[in-house]
Amino acid sequence: MITTAVKHIKLLIADDHRVLLDGLVSLLQNESNFEIAATAENGQQVIDLLKKNDYDICLLDISMPQIDGMETTKWIVKNKPRTKIIILTTHDEEEIIAEMLHIGVSGYLMKTSTRQELVDGINRVVSGKLYFSDEVNTALLQGYAKGIEKKKDMDTPILLTQREKEIVQLLAKEYTNEKIASELHISYRTVETHRKNIMQKTKAHNLAGLIKFAYSKGFIK
Repeated sequence: MITTAVKHIKLLIADDHRVLLDGLVSLLQNESNFEIAATAENGQQVIDLLKKNDYDICLLDISMPQIDGMETTKWIVKNKPRTKIIILTTHDEEEIIAEMLHIGVSGYLMKTSTRQELVDGINRVVSGKLYFSDEVNTALLQGYAKGIEKKKDMDTPILLTQREKEIVQLLAKEYTNEKIASELHISYRTVETHRKNIMQKTKAHNLAGLIKFAYSKGFIK
C-alpha cells in the first residue's frame, strides 16, 4: 500500500496585536496540513525571518509598527516572490484593497472572516489561485461601479451655446463683464448669468480652469 505524504504549508503569521496573533495560531495550528513555522509582530520581523527562511504563505496585517504591511508586501514581492501573501486586516476601503492587489497579494480577507474562510483562503492561494472574502469582493465591485459612473461623466459631452462660446473667447482675451456686455450688445446681468451657467457646465472652479478647459475643447485657438 502506497501512502501519499501530506504537504505541510509553512505559515508565517504577522499581527502587531499579541492577542489576535495568538488567536490566529490557535485557530490554524490544528489543521493537519498547516505548519505555523513562525510569527511576527511587525514588518521588520517579517523581513528578518524571510531573509533566513522560506515560507509558503505570509498571513499579514496592514497596520503594523516599524514597517507596515504595504511596505512589507512590496519587499516580499521583490525579494521572496515564491512566498504568497494573504492580507488579514480591518481595512475594507476600496482604494487600499486595489493598491494591495496592484502590489501583488494573492489573498485579502477581513478580520471578521470565519475560521473556515481563512483555511479555504490559505489552501486556495497555495494551489496558485486568488482568494478574496465576500466583503472584499463587494468593495471591489462598488469601486468598479464608481469608476464606470465617473467615466460616463467624463465622456458626457459638454455643450455650450454659441453665445457662451463667444463669452469664453472674450474672457480668454481678459475682457471684463462690462466690456463683454458692450462688445456683444447685451446687459451686464445677462453676462453674469451666462458666466454662471458656463462655470456649472464645465465644472470649472475659477477663470483659469475655464480657460484651460476651453483650450482643450478647441473653443479657443
